[in-house]
Amino acid sequence: MAFRSRPNLRAFARQYYRYARGDGKADLWRWRHAVRYLTYLGAVPALLALAVCASPWWALGFVAGGAAMLRTPYRRLIDLWGELSPAARLQAIAWVPVIRVTGDLAKMAGYPAGWAWRLARRKARELAWRDTVREA
Repeated sequence: MAFRSRPNLRAFARQYYRYARGDGKADLWRWRHAVRYLTYLGAVPALLALAVCASPWWALGFVAGGAAMLRTPYRRLIDLWGELSPAARLQAIAWVPVIRVTGDLAKMAGYPAGWAWRLARRKARELAWRDTVREA
C-alpha cells in the first residue's frame, strides 16, 4: 500500500481528521477510537494526578505508554533512515512524537464530527449498510 506523505503538519492533521471523520460517518473502528479517547482523556490525566499527588514513580507510566505508542513509528523510521545524515536522524527522532500526537488529536476531533453527521442522517436508508450485509 502506498502512502503519500503530507508536506507539513497542518496538512497531515487535516488528512487524519478527514480519515477519522469518514470512520465516524461509516461507523468504523469504534473500539480503536474509544481506546484513543480513554488513553488521552483517562489514562494520561490519571497518571499525571498520581505522579503529582501520590508518587513521582507513577510518571514511569508515561515512559511505558510512550514506548508502546512510539515503538512502531521508530521501528519504521530506523528501516528508512540509511540515507539520512546524523543531524537529520536526530530531527526525525524528535518529530515522531509530535506527528503521533498530532495525528491522534486530529482523529479525536474528526471521529465525533463524522459520528454527528451520521446521527443527523440516521434515518437515511443508505446508512443501514450493516443490516444489508447481515441479510446477505
